[in-house]
Amino acid sequence: MTALGLPAYTYTGKLPFTAVDKNGKDANLPEDPYFLLGNYRMALLTHASGVYQFLTAERAWARVNASTQTNYGWNDASIVVNNNGATQKTALVGVNSLAANPAAVQKSFGVGVARYTYQLANGIGCTRIISVKPSPQINMGNPAFVVTVTLKNNGTAPQKLTYSERMLVNFVLNGTQYTERAKRPLLYTPNIAVDAGKQLAVADIGYKANEFLVVPTPTERSSFDVHPPSVFMQAKNTNGATRTTVTATNDTLATVVTALLKPGQTVQFNVVIGLTNRNWKAADVEKQVADLLMGANLTDPSEGLFARQWRAKLPDFSAEKNEILKREMLWNAHFVEASAKYSAYYKETFIPQGTVYSYYFGDNISNRDHLQAALAACYTNPALAKSTLRYVLKHSEVDGEIKRGNNGFGYTAPSIYKESDEQLFFFYALAEYLLITKEYAFLNEQVAHYPAESGQKETVLTMLKRQFIYLRDEIGVGPNGLVKMLNSDWSDSFFHDHSPNVYAGSAESHLNSVIVLAVFPKLIEALQHAKNQQATDFISALSDYRANMEQAYMRDLGDRTFSARAYLNSKLKFGLDNVCLEPQGYLLQVPGLSVVRKREIYEYVKSKLLTPEKIGIRSRERSLWGRNPDGEDGGIWFSLEYPVLLGVATFDKEEAWSLLLKFSFHTYAQQYPDYWVGQWTAADEVNSTLYREGLYAFWVPSPDRKRAFQGYCSHPHTWPLFCYFKLKE
Repeated sequence: MTALGLPAYTYTGKLPFTAVDKNGKDANLPEDPYFLLGNYRMALLTHASGVYQFLTAERAWARVNASTQTNYGWNDASIVVNNNGATQKTALVGVNSLAANPAAVQKSFGVGVARYTYQLANGIGCTRIISVKPSPQINMGNPAFVVTVTLKNNGTAPQKLTYSERMLVNFVLNGTQYTERAKRPLLYTPNIAVDAGKQLAVADIGYKANEFLVVPTPTERSSFDVHPPSVFMQAKNTNGATRTTVTATNDTLATVVTALLKPGQTVQFNVVIGLTNRNWKAADVEKQVADLLMGANLTDPSEGLFARQWRAKLPDFSAEKNEILKREMLWNAHFVEASAKYSAYYKETFIPQGTVYSYYFGDNISNRDHLQAALAACYTNPALAKSTLRYVLKHSEVDGEIKRGNNGFGYTAPSIYKESDEQLFFFYALAEYLLITKEYAFLNEQVAHYPAESGQKETVLTMLKRQFIYLRDEIGVGPNGLVKMLNSDWSDSFFHDHSPNVYAGSAESHLNSVIVLAVFPKLIEALQHAKNQQATDFISALSDYRANMEQAYMRDLGDRTFSARAYLNSKLKFGLDNVCLEPQGYLLQVPGLSVVRKREIYEYVKSKLLTPEKIGIRSRERSLWGRNPDGEDGGIWFSLEYPVLLGVATFDKEEAWSLLLKFSFHTYAQQYPDYWVGQWTAADEVNSTLYREGLYAFWVPSPDRKRAFQGYCSHPHTWPLFCYFKLKE
């Protein structure tokens, strides 16, 4: 923890990073570990090497400084020391630079900050600090960051130094990064202008169609972006000890600072890099920079320029006695704020699932995942949770269907893929929001249906009713009275081997069904507290539906010690002789289930799925599909194990607290110290002891797994944060 009480990680490993699994095979972990900084209008993935990925998601997910290497950025920094007529240039950034030497460079990453401290020849010290300012409120934020450089002459003779900071401007949509440039639908090119004083350079990003297209207007839904931002670099001469020049060469922005340092002399300067509107004026950019630096700790940037703003933004965990929980809950709360993104199409700020979906494919999927992420924000930032709920509502059709998600600028591709649980997770998140915040007036707010530009609005309560009717009538129930699956519930793996065209009419989900039993009582309670006369008949309908579902589900459960998983028809039944985790956590949360019964179920499930494991609860006792028991078919999924914790908390809080610690990044680091993914972030799952334990189960079609994206999924950050607050109630 830092002096301000904020968590920070120090990276001490070598670069490029390498690791092997327990069988001696390459672990396929990214070679340049990274940490997420950001606010609602930008993201910055800062690497151990000093490289960063500068991303926008306001209109579409894109890398502003995309490298030719996928899931990577291009920038560099260097310093030239002139000594008695001889020059020595040192590269500061990159896996083959000085940054690769842990003895010469200290690297730490914290809340809103990445810090690199270099020990150079001739007694020169250099510190390079990257700072991002938190967003002050929903839909706002400054999409710029500051590189603060401190140079000190620790030697006995004057030193002439030249420092350079450069960034490539190469705008590449995440979803097209694996498409050859010549085959991308739009080609983006920068046109850079430098002001007369050489203190500001701005790149306007133009585009041209690369195939036959009807190019949309900037306000139309589109799978690509026809209104990308402009990119700027600004640096000023702030003291007589340095001379600062901002330049541009082809597609690269650069700042060059020269200084003549006496022995013991220190100089410090800032380079600001950011996004601005396409129709920019120099005065507007200067105003944006001034706004960014307002409140910055320019005299002591050691914890980042905006450490105090971040400290004020995050929850206060000072009363927490467990240092692991204090550190990780603050870290997770920072993740929520750094990962949340403003959508210009929906005009809401939401918490994306992230990981390969956002950072690799450029997709915002699935809305069920955004809703789960919002659960934690109900405690840490209710306005953000509410905006996420509104964001999902704006994906809702008039008939109550909730679109799976979007990519590009508000674009949802036409598809036969229809999930059966989006409404259930909306009910869950809304119920928690209402019960936690007591803002029952939210039910009366008007929200636009999908598509948002249609302008058709209804109250939240009316939209909620439509979603219930969609659940009841469109999704429906199957032969056993259980909620049907359509194309998928939480898991789509059932239809990898069994076509939904054959089974969609009969397939039933025990997970969907037990979510009804666990969540509907909370939703009914929230609606009752709202005292809204328009909800009276709705409450009755919800109660009747839940009662019928309880009867069907409990009849099917009988006296078994775990729930079945799914029935595709009368002959294809899954999870009767093989414990599957998906429904078990919500089963343990069902209010009407006795404590005796809950203990019996938990102990059996625990013996099969948790006791054999080191860091969490795996999804299967053994593979359902006869292939590698990883991913959905044997891996550890954060969105499945934390509901178990919440179920256990209803009858044994001490055990629930122990689970929270077992599921932590700290436990992962103890069990798998040689792997970096998992120590401060993770993907949506991690392999169990059944297969390549501790590693990610690749399903993405990357030709080079080391250069695929891993980590920074919302679930391993937001679920523990939500559970922590629940356990504190």
